[in-house]
Amino acid sequence: MSSKWLKLLAGVSSATVSTLGYMHRVEPRWLRISRLTLSIPNLPLAFDGYQIAHLSDLHLGVQMAHRNLPTIVEIVNHEHPDLIAITGDLSTGKRGGLDDGQHILSRLHAPDGVWGILGNHDYHVGVDAVMKMAQRAGIGMLRNQHHLLTRDADCMILAGVDDVLIGAPHLPAALHNTPPNLPVILLAHEPDFARIALSYPNIVLQLSGHTHGGQICPPLLGPIVLPKLGHIYYAGAYQVRHLALYVSSGTGTGRFELRFNCRPEIAFIQLRRGNQENNHQWQIKYRKDAVS
Repeated sequence: MSSKWLKLLAGVSSATVSTLGYMHRVEPRWLRISRLTLSIPNLPLAFDGYQIAHLSDLHLGVQMAHRNLPTIVEIVNHEHPDLIAITGDLSTGKRGGLDDGQHILSRLHAPDGVWGILGNHDYHVGVDAVMKMAQRAGIGMLRNQHHLLTRDADCMILAGVDDVLIGAPHLPAALHNTPPNLPVILLAHEPDFARIALSYPNIVLQLSGHTHGGQICPPLLGPIVLPKLGHIYYAGAYQVRHLALYVSSGTGTGRFELRFNCRPEIAFIQLRRGNQENNHQWQIKYRKDAVS
């Protein structure tokens, strides 16, 4: 082989090693803070300015997840959100990660609490183990259930469904005995569940995760692989008729600790009271780096 081809091969090999190093060592811990506002017609006046911190796909049990977790908790608490929502896949892999993460997650605090739902990886680890960990960490888990949010005389509903892929999601049970005139924020791990949520006009916002934003997203090509029920809506803000949807890229990676062009994310969503004549409107205020 000529020296010219040897140099080319060496260059390609070096670039490959550098890219893999970036994908494993840099981007998975390069947190992004996304700050958005959502205008909602008929939002109860007392909830104007209400802020939700949205986390997803923590994947406790993966080494990178535990290294990032203290920084994530610090950033969220520093923002003083009204509510913290964790949209599934708290865990993955070994159950030992639950004990390690529980003490850090217990530091999360918000006036209206920390609430979560199950994801498909939580079923692989074991639902009972994940539910017990969440309870000890002070996280209220909504499994086809709802919680009433109150501000003065105004109310909203926070609802959550069981994992769609492996669990037994039942939206009517989650909304059972809720007043039809109250706006509902729905937590559903798989974002394509929005097609079901559309049948309920009082669900104004769905928060989801599951996709990791694609996790590996080469420029111009987009996500190489997307999971089931994450093909239609896979990252960011969407308007699906009357329903606003936000799909978090998540903070973890699952077993493969790689990310490319798809950084881990913490989203802060502020609700604003919109004009009755207008539909829901998303506005991305900014996205900035968070040092991990």
